[in-house]
Amino acid sequence: MKYRKILILEDELIVGLDLQEILIHEGYKTNLVHSFDEGMLELTTFNPQLVLCDINLNGKANGIDFAKEVNKLYPFTEVIFITSYTSVKYTEEADQTSPLDYIVKPWNEEQIKVALRRAFKYIDSKKDNMNLMGELSPAEYRILSLIAEQKTSKEIGEELFIAEKTVRNHRYNISKKLNLENTNNNLLKWAIANFSK
Repeated sequence: MKYRKILILEDELIVGLDLQEILIHEGYKTNLVHSFDEGMLELTTFNPQLVLCDINLNGKANGIDFAKEVNKLYPFTEVIFITSYTSVKYTEEADQTSPLDYIVKPWNEEQIKVALRRAFKYIDSKKDNMNLMGELSPAEYRILSLIAEQKTSKEIGEELFIAEKTVRNHRYNISKKLNLENTNNNLLKWAIANFSK
């Protein structure tokens, strides 16, 4: 297994320790914290790829507030929420932070393992895609970001003051650099998936 770091933000000590024990047994490197402030400090010092974050934390800030900070300051760190709250109010607010997943309490060990396998499959794929994007020129990168906004070649051309045909050529070159098949909407789907958090 590759070197994987997971931060656990859980204010219930027993629950946090249970989670940590499962993760260590599975080969993950973990740190356990119990508050928003401790979590923010660990993001800087521990540099996790993934955070398992309880939504309901004792204190003025909750797990949703924490996830918003993660998205803003650490865009390559992903979040899975752990919660006993499944009401629409909580999930709608939590969904705005684009978490990878939810784990509902009471959880079982297998549920945790499956969620982590899926999370790291996504994280690895995203990292590979970021490496591929490193091959793009600044102009291609800008065009790709506009494609992710679902702009047409004509709209992109108008915004960048270039011919629509030039945009289409760029689209073709971007698809080749990203190893995408030249089929309908492949580039659009890839751009949306990789330019949104």
